[in-house]
Amino acid sequence: MNKSLLIVYHSGAGSTKTIAEIYCCLLENLCTDHQIHLTPISDKGAFQNIQEYDLIILGFPTYHSEPPASMKEFAEEMPPMNTPQKLFLFTTYGLYPANSLRIIGKQLKKKNYLLCGTAGYRGPATDAALLLPKISPLLVFGKKTASRLVDDLLEIKHCLEGGKVNESMPRFKLYSLLNYPNQYFGKRVKHKLQVAAEDCIHCQQCIKGCFRDCWKPGNAAPIFDPTHCEHCFRCIHHCPESAIILSRKTKTRVKLTPSFYSNKKELLLAKIHKMIKE
Repeated sequence: MNKSLLIVYHSGAGSTKTIAEIYCCLLENLCTDHQIHLTPISDKGAFQNIQEYDLIILGFPTYHSEPPASMKEFAEEMPPMNTPQKLFLFTTYGLYPANSLRIIGKQLKKKNYLLCGTAGYRGPATDAALLLPKISPLLVFGKKTASRLVDDLLEIKHCLEGGKVNESMPRFKLYSLLNYPNQYFGKRVKHKLQVAAEDCIHCQQCIKGCFRDCWKPGNAAPIFDPTHCEHCFRCIHHCPESAIILSRKTKTRVKLTPSFYSNKKELLLAKIHKMIKE
């Protein structure tokens, strides 16, 4: 039987996708005897023969101190295992991960997934890029991201090579209680995203790219329904004409576009390769 590893991710503007792609790139070199499969959670085919993978790596962002609804729903849909299935979790976050990893870890433990490791990476904050653009540390990956990636990938390699695996459930983080007001109001504040109809080119990127079906076709421009919005702001950052805005002030601010993340990915890979050579 071929050895294989599955990397599944949920990503808003692109931070989690960037880390997942780096995992895939480096693990292909580190674990040459394994086939590496990379897929977003929207690909339901990822569930097929999931028990045949030696390890599953699951990545997702943290919004308002919690995993997004899409990630919780995906974890709920993951099939129960007859024998323990090795699992590694990682999250990306703007300020701190709080108990996101623990929430998903406990959810999957009930289905016989063995959590053999976790990781968190501070990355560009999609809301801060729009609302707090002058706080530059919130617009980049953390300084220790490259070194943490190296350590985490070596841990994953150890797990794949049959090293002893102990359950690695994160402890409850008490500091998360201090963030309760942000968590409480963050869920209840429904941002009224607007479309500058004169700039909209009807490409339907917002409609096709929304995980929560918040955008519907309209006459002059797409119509936004905030009911199930996760506040990932992917639609704002990926709109090719910057037609979707929180306010007129955010229209000209830095957008976390695919090219923005492509550049960050190359910089991180360059740092990692340099560290490995040294």
